[in-house]
Amino acid sequence: MVARVASAAILAMALGAAAPVFAAPDVQSAPAAPREGQTEILFLGTGGGPPLRADRSKPATLLIVDGRYYLFDCGTGTMQRMLQAGIDSQQIQTIFLTHLHSDHDLGLVPVLANDYFLLNLKGATQTISIYGPPQTKELVDAAFRFITISVRPFAAENPDTYRTSNGHFVSPFQSHEFARGGLIFQDDKIRVVAAENSHYALMTGQQRRTFQSYSYRVDTPHGTVVFTGDTGPSEAVERLAKDADVLVAEADALNAATRDQFVKGMSARSHWSPMRTQEFRAHFISEHLDTNEIGQLAAGAQVRSVILYHYGPDDPPPHASYVEGVRKYFNGPVFAPDDLDLYCLSDHVVRECKH
Repeated sequence: MVARVASAAILAMALGAAAPVFAAPDVQSAPAAPREGQTEILFLGTGGGPPLRADRSKPATLLIVDGRYYLFDCGTGTMQRMLQAGIDSQQIQTIFLTHLHSDHDLGLVPVLANDYFLLNLKGATQTISIYGPPQTKELVDAAFRFITISVRPFAAENPDTYRTSNGHFVSPFQSHEFARGGLIFQDDKIRVVAAENSHYALMTGQQRRTFQSYSYRVDTPHGTVVFTGDTGPSEAVERLAKDADVLVAEADALNAATRDQFVKGMSARSHWSPMRTQEFRAHFISEHLDTNEIGQLAAGAQVRSVILYHYGPDDPPPHASYVEGVRKYFNGPVFAPDDLDLYCLSDHVVRECKH
């Protein structure tokens, strides 16, 4: 396990940023084996925004349906949180990316590297599928090329360990891009429907043909989970979430006042012009959600419960204020998890579970 952690750390550093030091969670023991007859939602990362943090990994959520793993987003620190949770990354054969911002996808390299090393050592030939918006294939192909540079010395000494074809390493990773909403995935456990959200609302129409951001509705045998990903207020997301059992929603700000305070602080520290400050503020107003807006979304969609994540970089750890902000408009259960918190969904009811 030490070797696996070291490999992931080296790859993370090579991406251009120092490997973050994540604070150890209070509960270090591995969770119980996935249970049949329910869907589990394990929060591997709950911190939002590109800057790294000591206390939270970046957005990544593991959906476990009757013991089968599906990963939604893969921010920096995902691999380390998996190790802490006792999850073997190569068991995750399906990954979904909501959009290609760095806080949602830079953790992909350590996860894929860990998969690649272990699958080759075991001689396994399984395929790992990554679903996402345009440029997902470019991201995955670039990640694999990056990984194989550091594999070359191992392969030189142990040529039979790594599969090759015509002198090239064989990738076990298969990309699936989509450029419109609708059904994007279905197997015998889940059905995934995507809807383009408003996270890129301020882009031009031409830019939005290249850069797209999606929310996901996941139907399981035990209930429906909707992942907003990053979005601003959106009628499309409200329609997608209609009557869902669980709304997993980004809480990028507590409310308008804390959002404005954050924008002013960033502007002062960075010596921005008034125009640059206004553009930054517009991004948070139009392309992200605060807790009041989450409450309005949840009430309008008539969901059963809300789980928050993707807390803003300047916000304190979640506390009652986050829940209270949502409950101004929504009467159902509201949860504000930390990294590695686990929730169980059965018979359309979600509850916090113990590891």
